[in-house]
Amino acid sequence: MSNVVNVDRNVVEELKVKVADGCRILAKLGLADYLGHVSARVPGTDYVLIKARGVDLGNLLHMSPDRVVMVDLDANLIEGNYRAPGETKLHTEVYKARPDIMGLAHTHQLYTAAFGAAGKPILPMQGVMAPPAAKPIPIYPSSLKVVTTEQGAEVAKVMGDSIAVHMKNHGILMSGKSVEEAVVHTVWLELQAKLTFITTVLGNPSPMSDEEAQLNLSQAEPMTGRWKYYLSLLDD
Repeated sequence: MSNVVNVDRNVVEELKVKVADGCRILAKLGLADYLGHVSARVPGTDYVLIKARGVDLGNLLHMSPDRVVMVDLDANLIEGNYRAPGETKLHTEVYKARPDIMGLAHTHQLYTAAFGAAGKPILPMQGVMAPPAAKPIPIYPSSLKVVTTEQGAEVAKVMGDSIAVHMKNHGILMSGKSVEEAVVHTVWLELQAKLTFITTVLGNPSPMSDEEAQLNLSQAEPMTGRWKYYLSLLDD
């Protein structure tokens, strides 16, 4: 099915590849299985590309561009041969509230989810990978799947202008200025969570200063090279 008009098909097809690759990267690194989803806003439109419903697809390592569907900002299926995920409105309501966001990733990754459940901050512990933990991540206080407009809007409200939002006893929603940034920052947040946990167990968590964290954030390099590295892991 397709009701799309005035969309650059080359852009759409490129974004489908990136959404699929993002899913595969998160699965390769053990941050997602068949659950979780990556999405992308189609620039200049009210359309979103999102990984299709997990129960229909199986292991995200096998994700492919033809299994990415297009929805509008009200989560109506516009194009694709599969169902959109149950939590599509988690994505679309955030896109509505945050025009600056071009990519989102939702996972249930272990260490990050643990910090959200405990209500503890993930600290910026390691240099260039610190940006997603440079500022405290707000917590949406529900473990329920976000399937309604009202739930999605509340998540967006809690998220505010933050880079991400914890979903307590559930997982994380990470944003980016691109699909690549959303996925890479999801990976990096889990690393910061692991380092925070390990150093807490050792008894001396010593995060970088706010000044250094902000410098790392402001001096962050483009995602192109980092994205190529994570893509290369899919060749193994």
